[in-house]
Order: sequence, then structure tokens, then C-alpha cells
Amino acid sequence: MAGIRSEPDWSGLAPELLQTIARKLPDISDFVKFRAVCATWRSSAPVSDPPPQLPWFLQQPFEDESDDHLSFYSLFSGKLHTISSRNSSGNELIGPAHDYIVLYDWTSHQISLLNPLTDTKVVLPFLDIAPPRLLLQVGPDPIHRGECVALTDNLSILALFKPAENEWVVIKEPSFLGRNAYYNGMYFIHDHFGVTKVVDTVNRKVLHVIPPSPESSIKEVYNSAWGEKYLVQSAGDILQVCLHDFELHPVTDCQFHICKLEGLSSENGGKPHWVKVSSIGDQILFLDDNNGFSLSCRDFSGFRGNSIYFIKWQANHVYDQPRSVLCRYDIEQARAEPLTCPLTKGGTWIVPSLR
Repeated sequence: MAGIRSEPDWSGLAPELLQTIARKLPDISDFVKFRAVCATWRSSAPVSDPPPQLPWFLQQPFEDESDDHLSFYSLFSGKLHTISSRNSSGNELIGPAHDYIVLYDWTSHQISLLNPLTDTKVVLPFLDIAPPRLLLQVGPDPIHRGECVALTDNLSILALFKPAENEWVVIKEPSFLGRNAYYNGMYFIHDHFGVTKVVDTVNRKVLHVIPPSPESSIKEVYNSAWGEKYLVQSAGDILQVCLHDFELHPVTDCQFHICKLEGLSSENGGKPHWVKVSSIGDQILFLDDNNGFSLSCRDFSGFRGNSIYFIKWQANHVYDQPRSVLCRYDIEQARAEPLTCPLTKGGTWIVPSLR
């Protein structure tokens, strides 16, 4: 009959076009919806080859151990997601490892990796050290790309798990400050005075001891009780990232100072040293209380590089219980701003995955 319009057959779109569209979905929830349209779309967007994903912010689980629900905030959509994860119940979340979170069971002392979206759990070999204090973000992907997971205890034990070898490598080297970095077989440790050690994780030896940065702004953070210090691997560079902050100060008072490690691979006898930088190019840093990592803004339309997403603990008065505020810092403008996020109990970043 004239005037009646037939519904388009979306399953008939060219596979090349579908693949292009799927590669531009930086939020895992949109990727899931895309795959749910039909079999043709699903085959054009395999779970084994997902598009680059923006991190989700995962709130620390509630103290009630019987609660198996995890809450996530999506930077891309601004939406809150609550996911039931039976395997997370009764475990302490001690950090992220790309698309996994690392859990510690205080009863069995078992350490495991958990994909909270699929509830897939990978039990790691037993590690005979004190309960791990924190996990250090290394990778980028300990399971699918054969990188390693690093843990420290309360004293000076560093343990790296290498999936390809299915064992822990234990190195006794003081690491009291945390927020360290791993890259290309080397582990970078800094202390409360700003001294950095470079440890060869294969030979378990210290390769370099690097003096503190001469920059007054960096030394001020290391010498102060107020502020956070990170070592972050970013696009092959090792960055020293220092945040000037105080709980009672507003977000707009936050200031970051960044140095880059130069001379590490020098063949002319030069020594590694820190150089202050005013830009990190197209990189975006993601920091939480214990970790830092970076991604390129080129993979995420609408997101600007040379910026930092971080967690600030905020209190209005000295005796108030502080709450966490998700913030963004523009390095070029030297300006911080709070973001609208309903999760205020602290947490960590995780790159969501269906693998």
C-alpha cells in the first residue's frame, strides 16, 4: 500500500562499517548494547577485540561483607552502574590491574584477580608474605598480555606475579611510600625524601639511585605532610607527579607539579635525573589513593589530553568525616574542577572488559 514505510534492515550494514562504529564506543555499556542488536552486529564486535575503554571509577565496597554489589561511575556517560559480583563478597579490594581488581581473603590469605563485570575469578599462587598493604597498577593487562601484578607489604617486600611463569618474584627493597611504577622489567620506587631507586626485576638488583628533583615545588610536597606523590608510567616515560592538597582547602586550590625521568637509557655515560615538564601531550593521567596510569586522548573523542583525573578528600571542618570528590585538572591552565559523581567513599579506577 502506498505511503507505508518499511523498517530498515540494520543487519544488512556492511561489516566494515559496523567494525568502524564498534571501535568508537568508549563505554562498555554501549558496546554491550551494540552487540545485542543482532548476530551480524555481534560478530562484528568480538569480545576478544574490544574498542579502547575509558576507565570506570569503582567505589570501595561497603564494610558489610555480605554485600556483593559493586558501584561504578562512567566518565563517558556520567551514569552510575551497580553490578552484583558474588566472587567479591568477603574479600578486601586492594587495587586494580587493568580490567581486573585484586582481592585479598583475610581468612585463607588467598590473592585473586576478579573481572567484576563477568565475575570471572583467577586465583593466584600462594604468596608467603604479610598481608599486602596495597597493589600497584602495572600492566597494562596481567592476564591477556602477560604483564605482571605488583604487591607490597607493610615493610619492604615487593612481589611481582608473572602469569607466563605462574609464580611470584619476591624482592626485598624498602618501599614505604607506595605509588610506584613498573615499566619494561624495571620497578621504580621513591621514598619520603624524593629519592628514586630503579630496580631490575630480573636480576633483583638496584640499577640507579636518583637524587630528588631540584624543583622547589616538588621538594615542598615531599617535605610536607599535605600532598600526594606518585610515580607513573606514561607512554613509555616515567613521571613524578606531585599534588599540593589539604582536605580543608577547596578543589580549586589543588596544584600539580610534574617531572619526567631523563637519561635512563643514556649510552653516553649520563645519569638519570628529573626534569620539570609543563605538558604530558595527549596523555590523560588517572590517579587514585594508591595508583596512577595513563591513556591517550586520541582514543576518546571529546576528552582532552594534558589532564589529570584524580580523587580529592574533602572536609568542610576539621572534625568532619571527609568525602571523596572526583576531579579533573587541566595542566596547561593549572586549574582543577570538581566533577559530578555520586560516589563519595573513595575507590579506584578500572578499565571495564567482558573478557
